[in-house]
Amino acid sequence: MHRIFRHLRIVLRTESAIAEVRLRMLARRSTLFAFAGLIAVFGLGMLNAAAFLALQTLWGPVWAAAAAALGDFVVALIIAGIALALRTSPELNTAIELRQAALDGLEEEFRSVPGVARGPVDSILPAILGPLLTGIIQALRKTKSSQQ
Repeated sequence: MHRIFRHLRIVLRTESAIAEVRLRMLARRSTLFAFAGLIAVFGLGMLNAAAFLALQTLWGPVWAAAAAALGDFVVALIIAGIALALRTSPELNTAIELRQAALDGLEEEFRSVPGVARGPVDSILPAILGPLLTGIIQALRKTKSSQQ
């Protein structure tokens, strides 16, 4: 039973590490998207005015405004592309592998438990925890397969 709880503790710790890494990635992406939006807003205000005034004499007011807006959107798309190009860190992949190893170890432990009972609690515990943990393992695997 000690090994089962050890595997469960490892699964919970790796799930926590995975969630933390994903949260950091989300924060970085959100920051970059916010920065791209900020550039787009300021660009639509300040740079458009300067570009409009510079290009108005050459192309007229309509084409000057269109060229300035197009330039702003190109800069915003470049920054958004950088945000989308961010990849997960190696520590996330390591945590996922460790979680899978713990889940596999947990399954192995449950396969070897049924014949060993030392007391009333030990004989009831596998009957209660077995289906419960099997359901949790299957739910975690479904979550893992849907994330990849």
